[in-house]
Amino acid sequence: MVEPETNVVAFKPRAKVSHHPKTLLERIYAAGSLSVPADDLATKMACVTLQGLGLLVIEEILADGTPRLLERGKARQSMDRPWRLSKPAFSGEAGKPDADGAFRF
Repeated sequence: MVEPETNVVAFKPRAKVSHHPKTLLERIYAAGSLSVPADDLATKMACVTLQGLGLLVIEEILADGTPRLLERGKARQSMDRPWRLSKPAFSGEAGKPDADGAFRF
């Protein structure tokens, strides 16, 4: 009897995310801002979606340390740099944390 050959492809395991995306907004709104390292692509992809919904502000950190505001649709072009995520200015100043760490609309 002839044994059927199987085609088994071994995939690389995904890198473990340092935090769950569901808590991302809670952490940003409680602290006011959050830094994201350049190699954390999973978090950055979630942030691009949240930026499109208007729930956070993304700033790219340039080589000299100055932040540059990334407009909607431009964030995917700067995935190789660290980012600073900030709470948008619903009322008051952008990046100002909530007093009690809860959402306020």
